[in-house]
Amino acid sequence: MSLLNSKTKRSLMTDAQLNESQSAYRNLAEKSYVADVETNPKNKGIGAALAMLAVTSASYALVQSMVSPALETLRFALNTSQAGISWVLAAYLLSSAVLTPVLGKLGDQRGKKSILIAALCVLVLGCGVSAMATSLPVMLAGRIMQGASGVVLPLAFGVLREMSPDEAVAESVGLVAAMSSVGGGLGVLVAGPIVATMGVQWLFWLPAISNGIIALLLFRILPSTTVSLGGKVNWFAAAALSIALLCLLLPLSLGADIGWLSLPAVALFLAALTFGTAWILIESKSSYPLVDMAVFRLRSVWTANLVSLLFGVVLYSAMGFIPSFMQVPAATDYGLAASVTLSGILFLPTTFAMFAGGLLAGRLTRALRPKPVLIAGMLCPVIGLLGLVVAHDHRWEVALASAVAGLGFGAALSTLSIIVVSSVPEDQTGAAASMNANIRTIGGALGAAIVSSILESNRGLGGFPTESGYEIVFSFLAITGLISSVTCILIPLPYNGDHDEFYAGDRATAKLLDQHSPF
Repeated sequence: MSLLNSKTKRSLMTDAQLNESQSAYRNLAEKSYVADVETNPKNKGIGAALAMLAVTSASYALVQSMVSPALETLRFALNTSQAGISWVLAAYLLSSAVLTPVLGKLGDQRGKKSILIAALCVLVLGCGVSAMATSLPVMLAGRIMQGASGVVLPLAFGVLREMSPDEAVAESVGLVAAMSSVGGGLGVLVAGPIVATMGVQWLFWLPAISNGIIALLLFRILPSTTVSLGGKVNWFAAAALSIALLCLLLPLSLGADIGWLSLPAVALFLAALTFGTAWILIESKSSYPLVDMAVFRLRSVWTANLVSLLFGVVLYSAMGFIPSFMQVPAATDYGLAASVTLSGILFLPTTFAMFAGGLLAGRLTRALRPKPVLIAGMLCPVIGLLGLVVAHDHRWEVALASAVAGLGFGAALSTLSIIVVSSVPEDQTGAAASMNANIRTIGGALGAAIVSSILESNRGLGGFPTESGYEIVFSFLAITGLISSVTCILIPLPYNGDHDEFYAGDRATAKLLDQHSPF
């Protein structure tokens, strides 16, 4: 039985029984950390599993990033409008936001391996549908199915948490998070050549084939899940959360088209607030919460989620708009006139920097505390983006500044994942990591909306944004990055001054539960 039971079950326990349960849990945790290495199942097959999960992470990220550079080609292939093609990205975003927390919870309850493989199978099916699409509705149906892949990283983290020795969790999570950065960067790089040589449909056929093979290999390699919550899915909570996310992300994604203060946008924001409040009330009284509020209120979790929100604003906006900046025509007097393929090549150093940052973060959080690693990671994008404000006349300047930012992006993404994964019990990892990913996605949607509004209000020659418009964007992202680095101060240090204690998530959680308030 999980220590973090529902409010209803807790009310049936006396204080003495609760203290006895917590004490027994801590004693069990203490014994697990001194178990003989040779008899510890966490040490069996971890190498092959880690390698496969790293490949899975990169492959899933490719699906996300390959589509954006080819939107114009897709628009002509589907014979749709500019507003219509924007739904290709929005459909994936909305679907991922809705499915990720539900599938993450199912992973905790039914087993992370089975749900991970199921999500990859849905991704494969969705890619096949999109590859055969000749109309926008069919393409959107495929993109909605592809949104199931949003749970890949959270479930991969959960599997690693179960399989890895406690002292190796940070490096394992850091590697898998870093590989997602590699996949994202390579997607931008290969999209142009694939479309030019094979056709736009192969942007979906190739991921369908590769992820199908990966799903089969994971079925053979990964051991069955040993840690699970059991219980039921609270579908009322899932529905309330899904509607709240849809009502929030729709106006954020389409606000530039419908107007931020228009009646539909305001109505959707109010609906998001209403259903979000209903979701919290339902979860607080649920015997089987979708997201256990006791976990959500842990200081290490809610502070990491707050940082993730701000981090998402900077990360996704920079990754989306810096390549666009490189492609502005030279006729604007500041444009670098890079093609889609060339902008991908110029972005390659950023990809390598993100990978290096993710790997370093896993190691540095063992030698140092996670907080300074995270703060340093957050400051690198600030430096890089400020560099873009003052120096962006040459391609190498943009590539260098982006690489500096990328080093911090990789380190911060890995460290945030390590903090969340290590701060909750094993049987809550999928749900906690899924919500953290969702909050980062919300930050990305918010950032994209703000950046799009800035650029839209600063149009110049040929309808392209002015140079000052981009400078305002880079300054805004740098300031947001600085705020996020300051917010990192709220994240708690390891609990006894012992670095290893930070990674003992179950013990840390039990200790926090002894306090009257997790804050």
